Amino acid sequence: MKRFIYLAWAILFIPVHLLAQDELPRPVTNILSLRIGQGRMRDTYLTPLLYTGSSISLEGQRWRMLRNLDWTSWQFADIAFSTGEDHGHDSEAWAGRLRYRYGILRRWSDSLDPLTLDIRPASSPWSFYLGPYAGIDLGFDYNLKIASSNNPATARVTTNLGAAGAVCYRFQSQSAQGMRVMLQAHAPLLGMGFCPEYGASYYETFYLDSSSETFHFTSLHNQQDLDVQLAVDFPLAVIPWFRRFDSVLRLGGSYHIETMDINDITTRYSSFEFVIGWVYQYLPFSRRKASLLKRSPYDAY
Repeated sequence: MKRFIYLAWAILFIPVHLLAQDELPRPVTNILSLRIGQGRMRDTYLTPLLYTGSSISLEGQRWRMLRNLDWTSWQFADIAFSTGEDHGHDSEAWAGRLRYRYGILRRWSDSLDPLTLDIRPASSPWSFYLGPYAGIDLGFDYNLKIASSNNPATARVTTNLGAAGAVCYRFQSQSAQGMRVMLQAHAPLLGMGFCPEYGASYYETFYLDSSSETFHFTSLHNQQDLDVQLAVDFPLAVIPWFRRFDSVLRLGGSYHIETMDINDITTRYSSFEFVIGWVYQYLPFSRRKASLLKRSPYDAY
């Protein structure tokens, strides 16, 4: 398990060191979003029933260009909570997830001049991103109907190497700042997952038997996870009352689905949520930090 984690971070950090060139001001884009919508869950370790209800999540992203402006570091973290009932309204289940990803994405865009850091007159409004990431997922499922039993809850722990990508289209002119439309997606490809054997209690897993067999290799054959988000960023500077604010309002939708099938145990969790967020962009350690978004259509992601 430790060897896999060390290998994952080595794959990501070695390319960052090799990409280092002359230091240039590099923009940072921070995104904080609230997601609210519908959630669905099923955990056959607890019960084969499907539970449908509401979901709420808090998400944070951080984008920063690397030194040659052709690569971007991407960080993603979110915490989600979902409640649901079965179709007969006989029982209720809760589920929670905590996730973190760190990726290095190759950037294809001709919108930024690396010498002056200004928009080129004939720049394309498109930007494309693709690259690997390493991440960890923590979670739990809890069934209230069997709360008095020995196993009312299950735990989820996975570490993964995956792929992340994004497409960004910028509605902007040379004299005014417009909105951006961004489509993001990321999914794990291989990793390690924690899953006790079917019928075994957590007491037996951790105290009576060896826990070495509870961690399994995961890939597309037994773990299929996918996150897709489509969002539109509206600069607040276009509103007369908010011209002094150097930030952007994000609106959109997000879909997440995760499945795992190990040891005859099937776990499924999905959510479809409305996204409302706040985007803030700046240049760290630079005098050009102020009014960056209002000055020009600066593409930091």
